[in-house]
Amino acid sequence: MTVSPQVIPAAPTPAPGASGSQNSSAPTPLGLFDRLAPRLHQYGLGMLRAGLGGVFVWFGVLKVIGLSPAAVLVVDVLPFPAGGWFVPALGWAEVALGLWLMSGRARAVALPVLTAHLCGTFAVLVLTPSVAFTHSNPLLLTLVGEFVVKNVVLLAGVVVVTTHPDTRRR
Repeated sequence: MTVSPQVIPAAPTPAPGASGSQNSSAPTPLGLFDRLAPRLHQYGLGMLRAGLGGVFVWFGVLKVIGLSPAAVLVVDVLPFPAGGWFVPALGWAEVALGLWLMSGRARAVALPVLTAHLCGTFAVLVLTPSVAFTHSNPLLLTLVGEFVVKNVVLLAGVVVVTTHPDTRRR
């Protein structure tokens, strides 16, 4: 395979009348955003971890105390008969997952566990599509469908906070 010279950009040439004494490899000064971005990124990761963990704890507590609007949905989607213990047990598991996520510990183990839990929520889309979609159209989500599909964002956040390099140990 040959590369056409038309595809390779030409090397920049100095402007006419420019002195050749300037060092063209000198770095350009960073703008305010570029200087702040690394620190903001670190703060953002912490905020994302706390926010995700907080959502898990909050939703879990609602299941434990019997006030979760999602409890009926959970029971309806299960492929087995669930006793009155299941939703509170799931709630305690979500509380534990949230605290684990906020701790930042054992991230390599937390990632698959949290991923499995979040992917489990997508069962609604497969097992009870009439609850998730209007007129069986996968583009027309019901309120329940939106509730479930937003877990794609939670899943992405979990991947980000569990896989970023731990700079505290360096």
